[in-house]
Amino acid sequence: MTTNNIIYVCQSGTCRSKGSSATLVEIEELAKHVDTDCQVQRSGCLGYCRQGPAVEVIQAKSKRIVKRRYHVKINTLQKSASVIEDATGETLPMEHNLPEETKARLANVRATKQREYFMLTYQWNKALAGFTTNSESSIAKNHQTIRDVLGRAGYPDLNPCDIIKKDDPPLQLTTMPSCIDITHHTAIFHFETNDPKRGTPHPRGRARLAEPITWHVTMLAEVGSNNEGPLPWVERDYTPISSALEWERGRCAILIKIYDGGVLSTWLNDKTSPASFVGSGSGSNTDMKSISIWLSKPIKTLTVPSLIADDDDGFRPNSVLLLLAGTGIVALPQILAHKEPHRLLGISVPKYKQMNCPIDLIHSCHEDDVLLLQEIKQYCLDGVSPRPNRKFRGLRNYTLLITRSASHNDGVQPPFQQAFNDDKEAINYRAILKGVPNASIRSSRLNKNVIADAVERLEGSYRIVVSGPDSYNNAARGFLEECGVDSKSVTILSA
Repeated sequence: MTTNNIIYVCQSGTCRSKGSSATLVEIEELAKHVDTDCQVQRSGCLGYCRQGPAVEVIQAKSKRIVKRRYHVKINTLQKSASVIEDATGETLPMEHNLPEETKARLANVRATKQREYFMLTYQWNKALAGFTTNSESSIAKNHQTIRDVLGRAGYPDLNPCDIIKKDDPPLQLTTMPSCIDITHHTAIFHFETNDPKRGTPHPRGRARLAEPITWHVTMLAEVGSNNEGPLPWVERDYTPISSALEWERGRCAILIKIYDGGVLSTWLNDKTSPASFVGSGSGSNTDMKSISIWLSKPIKTLTVPSLIADDDDGFRPNSVLLLLAGTGIVALPQILAHKEPHRLLGISVPKYKQMNCPIDLIHSCHEDDVLLLQEIKQYCLDGVSPRPNRKFRGLRNYTLLITRSASHNDGVQPPFQQAFNDDKEAINYRAILKGVPNASIRSSRLNKNVIADAVERLEGSYRIVVSGPDSYNNAARGFLEECGVDSKSVTILSA
């Protein structure tokens, strides 16, 4: 009976930002030093985003998986070696026994790959962070590389040797929020810009057709001095809930949850006091011209309709199941927009790339933080019956899984609780979904039985997309494995 050892190295955005591209190169290099046959492959998200780079080790006999293990924080050569040893059972030469040339090359690869990812996703502060911990002689050695990063970040005249001394360099403001709507924990920030360089998620023209994708942006907020790098801002990735067509018109809406201790979200919350929204109805305007925020050009998240992070592999699902939790729900509007690309996205898409299959959603959230429910209700009504030629709009089935609010568990008052106490009522999810035939509500967490029922309703070849906090993603992946779902049919996104 043949035993195959396969090592999957996560290449999702979060793990790549932590150096998984270099981890892949290291493990490939180290695998050459063992006699046992060992395959090393890249993979999509493994669900351990906050502990990346993540690696999955699979041992299979006659194509049947007999062992599956996960390794996290594989960010050194020694940890990469431990993955090889776990997969093959063979002891590798210790790091100090490897040729100096090999060690130097791999160390350079790790630094370069991580910096390349940060630059590709407009995260200049993190791209520079590695240099600022070095001596001035080391900075001088990497003078041109630092100058290239500074130039792309908008600081072409800044001396690389001064980046560790610069407290508050000017930040060019290209876009600003104009108003927000709030729930107990989250805010929807609306942005407007006239910047002609903002780009588009769907470049087209000159005989070039638009590629259907979902997308995200990197937000840079000028919070002042911070420990993430030498520049006075922090960088976070967000998926807009507005469409690509709105982006092209200079508008963008982003849903942001205010986390206790979150640098960017706390800063936004401090700049927009909840008191300004009391008595304001569904939302209010406020003067936020003093806030400096920059949004990057759109960055691809998933290829449509295959719903994978890589380039289109030709797979066309007959049905799709979305398992979304918390702010992971932001993936929904963009995916559903591809059911009507011409009307909602302003692009023409060939039939074979259109998202015409039925889509089911299992939505997990706390009772005081049910997001986008009015929009989801409309999606459900749109999906009650298929249109001619089995073109499904909206959602075919929707299951809302409700758990008690987090504030009941930890005693912490949500950031926007007072506004709701004084002027608003909490979202009455039962009243909103009453009479919607394809919507159901359960007071439950995600579990194996819920997933098994949903998978049973899927038609033909399918894709399952999971997006939520790490704990949710890990649990969902485990339940899917128990239900016999092939991991190749699953895409996991960090929320």
